[in-house]
Parts: sequence; C-alpha cells; structure tokens
Amino acid sequence: MLDDPSMAAGNRNVRIHLSQQCFDLLADAMCAYSKRTGRFQTMRMTVQRACERLKSHGISKEELDLFLSDFTIEGDIAVWLEVTPKWSDDYDALRDKVKKIRDKQGVDKILVPLAVYLAERHNLI
Repeated sequence: MLDDPSMAAGNRNVRIHLSQQCFDLLADAMCAYSKRTGRFQTMRMTVQRACERLKSHGISKEELDLFLSDFTIEGDIAVWLEVTPKWSDDYDALRDKVKKIRDKQGVDKILVPLAVYLAERHNLI
C-alpha cells in the first residue's frame, strides 16, 4: 500500500520559493479572478486557468525576457502548488516551452508566476 494516496492518484506537489513581488502577483491575480467569477478561487485554480488558457497562446522568448526583466523571481516565500492529472498536461506543455527557451533549472518557479502574468496580460483569465 502506498503511503501517500494523493501521489497514487497522479497528483504532484510543486514546491517553490518566490519573491514578494511574484507572491503579490499571484495573490492579486487570485483576488481579481475571484471577483470576476463571483466565487473564491485558490492559487491552484488561478494557475490552472492560466495554463489552460495559455496552451494555445504559448510563450515567446520575448515575453519571458520581459517578465524576467520586470520581476524578481528568487525569494523566501514558500509556495506549494498541487498539479492534478486534470491539468497536468497543460502545465507540463508550458513548462516544456519555458525549459526550451531558458535551458536552466528552476523552471517551475518561473512558470507559476509567468503563466498568471501572461494570462492576465492577454486577458485570458
């Protein structure tokens, strides 16, 4: 028997450390998305929606460079994100795009705020 039933179901937990600036971006987007939908939206729901909407839009090198020039990524704020099988394909597709553009480690800590940033910028969320 597996010790962690959520992992048996195919869920992944992504743990990242972000700057206050990226944390504020995520919190503000979560709040705005909640207000637009009239229902409380969690960070996971907000990132999930951003990934779903961005899969057809994609991520360009120029957009990534602009984001990285405007936002400090590294920080001390711990963020945990549960990626479920329902949306892991969308998350992984965007993750692969970022990894191809930026061939370095730390793709998740860039992808999470970047997806929300781009989805808001393009009115996708």
